[in-house]
Amino acid sequence: MTPRIEPIVRMRCEPDEEARAVEVLARAGFAAERSLTWLVVRDASPDAVNEALAAGGAAPRVAVRQRIGQLAGWVLDRQGRLAGKAVNVEALVRRVLEDGGLTARYRPRQGAALLDAAAALHEHLMATGAAMLSWDRFVELFCETL
Repeated sequence: MTPRIEPIVRMRCEPDEEARAVEVLARAGFAAERSLTWLVVRDASPDAVNEALAAGGAAPRVAVRQRIGQLAGWVLDRQGRLAGKAVNVEALVRRVLEDGGLTARYRPRQGAALLDAAAALHEHLMATGAAMLSWDRFVELFCETL
């Protein structure tokens, strides 16, 4: 039997920001707890947790949201010219998963599939004026479930 991998949402908080973040999340219905160097919320959507933090005026952001933003910025900086960049895309996707503590659940797609996903992301960002890429869409485009 495969063990259940509990989904968690990670945030890095400076000590002086943690109490505010916990309070903001509690008001939004999330129970945050300290886990080593992270503040975590279990069994929640990264997008919902991030929205709660932003709406409540808390400074921290969800780790995967920050890394997805870096991926989007990298894709935009290349202006859609992604040929030969699969290794770079894989490294960026891997960072999202590592910072999110999700490497036991997902892995980056391989080679051409990653370049296709990055091209689709570029098209999406250009068509929507750099609108946010949701967590679920990121997983759909860039990840394989283990």
